[in-house]
Amino acid sequence: MRFLVAAQFLPDPNSGSAGSVLAVGQALAERGHTVDYEWLPPNRGRLPHPALQRHFEMPAQQLRALASRLKAQPYDVVMVSQPYAYLAYELLPALHPRTLFLNRTHGWEHRLLRAEQSLGYEPTKTLGRRVLSGASSAMTVMACWRTARAAHGLVAPSSLCARFIQQTYSLPDSKVAFIGYGLDADFLEWPRVEPAVRLPRLLFVGNYLARKGTRLLEEVLPRMARRFPGLELSFVVQPEAMAEVERRYRPAFGAGLRVHRWMPRAELRELYSAHEVLLFPSLFEGFGKTWLEGMACGLCVVGFDEGGLGDLAEHGREALFCEAGDVAGWERLLVEALANPERVAELRGRAQERARQRTWDETAKDTERFCEQLRAERGLG
Repeated sequence: MRFLVAAQFLPDPNSGSAGSVLAVGQALAERGHTVDYEWLPPNRGRLPHPALQRHFEMPAQQLRALASRLKAQPYDVVMVSQPYAYLAYELLPALHPRTLFLNRTHGWEHRLLRAEQSLGYEPTKTLGRRVLSGASSAMTVMACWRTARAAHGLVAPSSLCARFIQQTYSLPDSKVAFIGYGLDADFLEWPRVEPAVRLPRLLFVGNYLARKGTRLLEEVLPRMARRFPGLELSFVVQPEAMAEVERRYRPAFGAGLRVHRWMPRAELRELYSAHEVLLFPSLFEGFGKTWLEGMACGLCVVGFDEGGLGDLAEHGREALFCEAGDVAGWERLLVEALANPERVAELRGRAQERARQRTWDETAKDTERFCEQLRAERGLG
């Protein structure tokens, strides 16, 4: 098959969404498919705010870009990463009846808005900002509805997102696929762990944001430092958050705290392997690649059942997790891990074994099967 993959972000292999797009594309190419890309710069629009660009410029930009590419040569599958491509899904199939038009989400925006509403983790806004935010949210929901209805198929990286899409828009099961992400070869080649029994060292990797569970960390971790003397804690966060992390945790952890800015993947693998427990308190994830990378390096994940964690790992066997937003439950799991290093050692070995079964080739094969199924249903085989 000939794939055209489109996204309105930069092709950075080290970023979450773009890195996943490139990894799937490479895996599809290695399976014999042709994969071309249409990368639209995220700041291409003329309007001054990203939300205005998303709602008022991106749909037409993506329509024009895809129409131009399809006019130049035919494609069997067009796959776009944002729901703002609804104009392309609504207008182009009639002009290209032998092309399959799919949407790939890296975290369904409508589900993100529901999570924000139900878990209330975003800071309180002024009246004016609430009005603007409400209008933007309504337009995002509209884009999601139009994309869900018009696209020939939708691909989600977790069963949570796939189920939300299927149930919210009353779509047939065959139109929505849950296809998880995989691991890069360098993580698969990383040495197997020989878990030592010691007070687990804690690691958090990610953006230091409210939806990533930072309020929970600020509430719980200082208590853990007092309860378990000598506890070590490391962060890998965006540079602008480093001072805040220092201010929040240095008083409780002292010399046991280490704060790192973003780093190359080779260094990150080394850091994973220097710890025993990966903290994953995220309140919303499309997939959440850090937990998979951490497991592949032999860490025990203590987290919420968000993203794809619950799809791959079994609670109590390869990871420790509870329902998103259950602060007391998450704290109990962390205490359990810190008080029972021998149990953590067992979980770490099983986690590494389980994680390494999920490769990008598996993701490509699942994508291939879904496309073949949809093409057959539409008589395009």
